Amino acid sequence: MAPRSSSGFADPRKSLALRQVAKGMFWLALAAISVIALLPGLAAPPRLLGTDKIEHAAAFAVLGLLAAFGWRGLPLWFIGLGLVAHGTLIELIQGSPILQRTTSIADLVADAVGIALGFGLVALLGLRRA
Repeated sequence: MAPRSSSGFADPRKSLALRQVAKGMFWLALAAISVIALLPGLAAPPRLLGTDKIEHAAAFAVLGLLAAFGWRGLPLWFIGLGLVAHGTLIELIQGSPILQRTTSIADLVADAVGIALGFGLVALLGLRRA
């Protein structure tokens, strides 16, 4: 919910400040998630419902929540498309022999589920209301 002033109306300055913080946190989270996802590692077979998928969903839920709140003027489909494109790029780079990682469609599906969860949380909390 948007912060309220003593008059009971949303305080646009506080709301704007919170959105700016969310944007900054989004960029930090995006950078951290990207670095962690692109660290070289031993190739392991993809697990359909292992902790790896939970980590993917959680990471992209955070990104979806922060982006949807921070950029309230952008349509959710546009934010979601951008996040799925980023997840796809990560998966393609992970398939490089240099990283010794594996590309997984299941990881991309987990990313999309996380984005939907983040958007759902934003809607549940009413964070996109003006």
